[in-house]
Formats: sequence, structure tokens, C-alpha cells
Amino acid sequence: MKEMDRRSFLKGAAATASAGAVAAIAPTIAVAEEAQADSFPMPVVPGYSCYSDWLGEAPEIDPSEIVAVYDTEIVVVGAGHAGTQCALAAAEAGAQVMVLEKQAELAYSAKGGGFSAWNSQWLIDHGFGPYDLGEVIAEHCRRGGQTVQPSLISSYVLNSGEMMDHLVEVFGDKSNMFDYENLMCEVQYAYGNPPASAYPVGYGGNKSWAACFLPRYDRNAQPIFGRKKAAGRMTEIELYCREAAKEAGAQWFYETEGVKLVQNEDGDVTGVIAKTADGYVQFNASKGVAMTTGSFSGNPEMVLNLITNINEKDLRGYMDDPESLVKAGSGSDDGLGHKMMCWAGGFIEDAPRPSFASRPKGGTPWGSAPFLMLNANGKRFMNEAFGTFQTIGYMYQPQGIITTITDANYMQTITLPACEHGSPSFGQCSDTDLMGDFQQGMDALEVGPEGGDVVNCGSSAKKYYKAWKADTIEELLGYLGYEGEALDNALASIAAYNELCHNGVDTQFGKDTAAMIPIETPPFYGSKRSTTGTANESHVTLTGLVADENMNVLRIDGTTPIKGLYCAGNTLGKRFGVGYNVPVSGSSIGMAMTHGRVLGKYLASL
Repeated sequence: MKEMDRRSFLKGAAATASAGAVAAIAPTIAVAEEAQADSFPMPVVPGYSCYSDWLGEAPEIDPSEIVAVYDTEIVVVGAGHAGTQCALAAAEAGAQVMVLEKQAELAYSAKGGGFSAWNSQWLIDHGFGPYDLGEVIAEHCRRGGQTVQPSLISSYVLNSGEMMDHLVEVFGDKSNMFDYENLMCEVQYAYGNPPASAYPVGYGGNKSWAACFLPRYDRNAQPIFGRKKAAGRMTEIELYCREAAKEAGAQWFYETEGVKLVQNEDGDVTGVIAKTADGYVQFNASKGVAMTTGSFSGNPEMVLNLITNINEKDLRGYMDDPESLVKAGSGSDDGLGHKMMCWAGGFIEDAPRPSFASRPKGGTPWGSAPFLMLNANGKRFMNEAFGTFQTIGYMYQPQGIITTITDANYMQTITLPACEHGSPSFGQCSDTDLMGDFQQGMDALEVGPEGGDVVNCGSSAKKYYKAWKADTIEELLGYLGYEGEALDNALASIAAYNELCHNGVDTQFGKDTAAMIPIETPPFYGSKRSTTGTANESHVTLTGLVADENMNVLRIDGTTPIKGLYCAGNTLGKRFGVGYNVPVSGSSIGMAMTHGRVLGKYLASL
């Protein structure tokens, strides 16, 4: 890292404080610089190992500024995947529910491309289950490094099937969302569509199951509910569920943003104050407030201070260009819901605080299939069969390219059994659509340095990435950018890898024998990504508040509940451990929807 005058850095940071993230790191360096060896400075935010005050103070709202007051039983703040399901379940159970959503009604959209569920009757009827759910729960906890809260994982896995079957019931014949027979949807499954009894499948010690539901198309062909444009299919799910919740008595308040929780003298949460175009409105809740406001991916100050596998890499990598720190928070969620709960006495989970994990720039057409990978120095660096853990491994490589290398036998690796996030997708629609386009792109590649675009066979969103084809390994490595010592290293790495493949045992990193396929048969193929020495939250943060098995937010002692305060979705902590390493795609949304429904039922029962 280039040496620089730290006080000059602080001066420059102060000049650009409006960027948010720059102001966030200035106190970090200032306090550390003034610290004495015999006196460790107290953090700005008590209870957190960071110096920047990412939390700030709760807003002061004069009662005279409140233009309206509503009384109800349950207030749901945020109408995403968790919030909508919470409201629907509570309303159907007979509770009075009000839902606050900051988006405009006709512009409302929900994120994602699919969701996971376990042992729903719909899935079982189509051949996907039943599965041993205890084994599924154990795998989730193992992948989370045993830093997750098992009761929350159990709640998700055991109740997700009922959640999905209820969705099917809500849709009925109103939409073709669940029309499996006519290819309107699919379930990601392993190559050859093995029977349910074949699951779990996987390699690298990981287990995965066919349990991710994916709508085939990004959008419904026709606008619905007064919208001028067609809605995304995940948005469509929430719109139909919203209408069902309204029929059951729930009320929706759009362009209404929760800004502060209301508490009594005992610290119990009794409601929420929201900001509207007409002024502040207070919503009183006799049973509880459900905070389902999403992540803080769009708040660079919170990302830098809280996401432990990102912040220090960014603070180091952007030292020469502090204004670029705003890139650390590139999502759309501002984290205000997290702050509201912290102001009310809750605490964000301790480290490791997960996100989707940073990915390098660019991508590969081969998804997370276990092909040989080389870093910028031309060296192999990991067991490539670790599935979604690949993305975490990228972060700790030298700056520059990361390449994927294969040969004419690439399909042997692509068809290895797995249903991981990013695994080659062999769902019924993918077989005829995604995989067909992938094969067409591979066939169209020509030998030469120009390369060509090939669809990623591990993404239902049809993302295209550049790949190269060559007659010799050395030519391929040259096309990918290797030269000099890095080229020599790459040639030696491939030769050593081939020898391990022929020996049948990976004594370097322990990769599964089935995935040890030598790279010897021309033509040869490769793709590349790049690492920059920095990181980002990649889609969403998965870090949330500490809560009990009922999703009741706890105080800092981890024991005392804050009466009346609950959370679900990306506001709920201890769900993913060190990062988004999960046994099936769609786990984040599937968990949010299921926890939302479970919470709605619970609140209605109080």
C-alpha cells in the first residue's frame, strides 16, 4: 500500500464527508492515531468493535409534528418478502394489521429470482422430496460454521413447505406462476433429474437438494393490479399475497417510511412513527411491531463498519482514493430499520457479520462447477469443489485475474451432481432453454484472442460472460493474459493438476476424486475475472438483529426480549454465519418468506 500522510488523509476525507463513507473512516484513523499503548479507546458505538458512529442518534420528533394516529394490533414495517407474508398470515389468523411501505404503490418491486422450500406438497407431487429435514437443518448449520441460531434454521426448514403450499393456494388459477406442466416454472435439479431418493447430492463434503423454485420468465406477460408495466415474477408473488392479505382485513400504507419506534417508560415497543408526504404519522400496535425492512447494502457507512469480511479490505484498498469508499455500499437498502431497532435497545449480531460475500468483477460461463482455477500468479489456490465458498476464496488472492481452465471434456465437470447456488442448472426449463443456449455459445466460440460471449449455465437470469478457445494450453493462457513468470507458473500448475488427476487423489487441496478431470484434450477453454484488493456486499447484507426463536428482538445481554419488537428477513441475525454458503439456491428469500409467515401467525396468537 502506498504510504501517505494520515493527517492529510483526514483533511481530504473531511472535505468529502458528504459522500458518507469517507466521513465514516475518518474517526477510525483519528482515534487510532491518538490511542496510547496503555489506554484502549472506547468505541464510538458502545458494544461494537468499530470507531465510526454509523448508528447516530434517533430523530427527535415533536408530538405537534404528528398529523395522524392509527391504532391496530400489528404493524409491519416493510412490505418485502418477509413483511408481506407476515401481514398475510396475521390477517388470515384474524389479527388487525397495518403495513408500512416506503415505495409507491404502482412502482413497488420485490427482489430476487426464486425461493427455497422443503417438503411442500407441491414439490413432492413433482418429484422433489420428501427429504430428511433434520439432515437439511444440520447442513445449514454446518455451512454457517455453527455460528447460526439453530432454532431459526429449524423454523425455516420445517415451515417452508407449508409456506409454499399456501402460496400455491393463494394463486389458484389467477396466474400461471406454478404451472410446472407448461414450463412456466422449474425446480433446480442435478443433471439427469435424479429421483428424490438420490438427494442429497454434492461434492467437496457439501450436501445439496432440489428445493429451489424458479419462475421461468422474469416478468408476467400482462400488467396486474393497475400497473402500467408488467411486474417481475417475484414482485407478482407479493402483489397477489398483498391482495389476499387485504381481503383478510390488512391495510397497506404506501409511501410511508418508518423512522422511529415508539416506546413506553419500561422500554417496550408500542408502535412506530412514519414519515409521509403529509407529515409524521404514528401507528400504535397492541401486539407488536414487525421490522421487515431489508438489508443495509446501500449504506456504505454501515457496510464498512459492520461487514467483517469486507470492511478492512476496503479500508486498506481505498486508502489512496477515499472517495471510492462509497462503492462499498452499492445496494438499495439504507439500513434504517436496523438503526431503529438499535435505538430501541436491540443489538446487531456479533462477528462474523455476513453478506452475500464479495465476488470478483466478471464471471465464468460455467457457474460454480469445480473446474481448475488459477490466480494472477498462475497458481492453483483452493479446492474448487467447495461450491459457494468459492466466492469467499476469491477475496484473498493477489490483485489481478482469476481464471477458470478446462478442455473439450468440460461437460464431464458440468454434469457432476450438485444443486448449489451457482451450480449448472438442469431444471426442466433450463434443459431446453438455458443449457441449450450455453451449448450453442460454446459451439460458436472460435480459436483466437478475441473470445466470445457464452451464457452462464449456473444463472437463471441468463448472464453472458466472455470465454476463450485455443488449440494449445499455452495459447489459451496467453489469451487470458498470462505472461512471463505467471505464464510459467500456470503451465506448471496445470501439469501438476493433471498428474494429481491421473493419480486419483488431490494431495494439494483434497478435491473430490470425481471432480479431478485432467485438462489434456484440445480444444482448451478458459474464462477470467478480476480482483481489485477491495470488496463489496454483493447484492445484500445478511446481517441482522439478535432475536430469540420467536424473532423477538433481544437486548445486548442476549437474553432479555424487548417486548413488542420483532424482526424477520434481512433484519434478522444469526441465519447465515460467515457468508451465503447454503445447500440450495433461494435460501435468503425462502427463509425470509417462511420466517415472515411464522412470525405473523405468532403475533396473531398473542
